[in-house]
Amino acid sequence: MATHAVAESERLVVIQELDNLSKVPTDVIIEGEAWSIRFDETNKRIVKSPNGDEYIEMDAVVMKKGGIIMAGFGQTAEAQKKIKVEVSEPVEVKKPLSGDPFAEMRAEDNARTYMMKTHQFIGIMGHDGTCKSAIVLDAFEKDESKPEDSTLQVIDFDGGGGMLNSSIYKNENIRSWNPWQMGHDRTAHDYPATHDRIMKIMRYLINEAEAGKPVWGVLLSGIDSWLEICNHNMRIVDLGMAKDAIQSADYSGGGMEKIKSQTAWGMRNARFHQLTRLSRDLVRLGVRVFWETHMTIANFSYKSGPVDEWKPAWEKKMNGYLPTIIHMQETQEHNDEGELEKTVFTASYTKCKTNPNLVNQSRTVFVTRPDGDYTWNGLPDLYDGTL
Repeated sequence: MATHAVAESERLVVIQELDNLSKVPTDVIIEGEAWSIRFDETNKRIVKSPNGDEYIEMDAVVMKKGGIIMAGFGQTAEAQKKIKVEVSEPVEVKKPLSGDPFAEMRAEDNARTYMMKTHQFIGIMGHDGTCKSAIVLDAFEKDESKPEDSTLQVIDFDGGGGMLNSSIYKNENIRSWNPWQMGHDRTAHDYPATHDRIMKIMRYLINEAEAGKPVWGVLLSGIDSWLEICNHNMRIVDLGMAKDAIQSADYSGGGMEKIKSQTAWGMRNARFHQLTRLSRDLVRLGVRVFWETHMTIANFSYKSGPVDEWKPAWEKKMNGYLPTIIHMQETQEHNDEGELEKTVFTASYTKCKTNPNLVNQSRTVFVTRPDGDYTWNGLPDLYDGTL
């Protein structure tokens, strides 16, 4: 049944659903008054009001101060004559489930729409200056299939996305968010407030996508900073070991036994993967999500020799959570005299669930030469349907 919202002057008190409250004769207390429910020989529900009026197959009662202002379909003609009230636009009253316990799930399943070529959750790792953010901004620019008002939302931990856009692309639909919340005392940033701000930005973007706004993609630029935020908040908020990030970075004080515990790191990881879960929600809505991070030392052999092993600077479980991982690398090519001829930037797929043929394959993204001549290819895989 559809009911109506009462004009504000009517001082609406309560909307009471009667449907399926009972399948046997019973009394229902509404606003402190007893309404009786019984069934006639044809099994039609009859609701009797406190003043004696009877309503056949009534679905709902709307109460206001002073009495009834509207009842459901099937009410008596006499009762209808008594109803004199200004109403606003119709509002749907959600009826309880009846009969099918999975009706709500069935309706959700039937409402699904198939989203083509948009389910990308991609990790992009590499040292600084290896075109990590550039391949995403370039893909957004070149994707001719996107709606006209589409946006690329950048949660810009290190500011790289905003700088790249302002210097090269100058696209007002590439939106750079500053996730950092300013501190108030001796630290530049308030880490607990920064965590909350990032969660709020992500929830806002999910809300926009759910509302049908054309969010082409979300780039999280500098995920290693998110790991840092979670580390500090573990010590500041979860363990109560520090008042700010400076004290949190001091490993010489007490409380180290807390940090060594598996529980402490479990809390850190739980914080970190809140962002993973919100990212997955965006992907389910057809939004491309890109996590971009720098590299960190993996073996510490540099103490006695050169660094020979690197790993992405995100929580280690992310290697299993990300469907696609791209490693951006830079190599220099020299001639026989040892002179630099060109620098080649490549994108190598270390993992790709959506197209296994790409695993261990590389693409040349960018080539620079000492004479200033360069070749930019970008990574068309991000927008041409390859993934």
